[in-house]
Amino acid sequence: MPTIDRCLKRLALLDQADRLLNEVRLYSAQGSMRDALERYRALLGEARRHFDSARAVDSAW
Repeated sequence: MPTIDRCLKRLALLDQADRLLNEVRLYSAQGSMRDALERYRALLGEARRHFDSARAVDSAW
């Protein structure tokens, strides 16, 4: 895979992670606190997977 493609893929993964982290910061808790915490946990887990994928793209060089 050309270097530019790897860079673009990594940027896309980091952008997705950033979007998810912004959702955690901006999400207004409606309903129970337990539901909000479960949603935050799920969003953070998904963001972590994007960070890990971006790291894997970087280490594949």
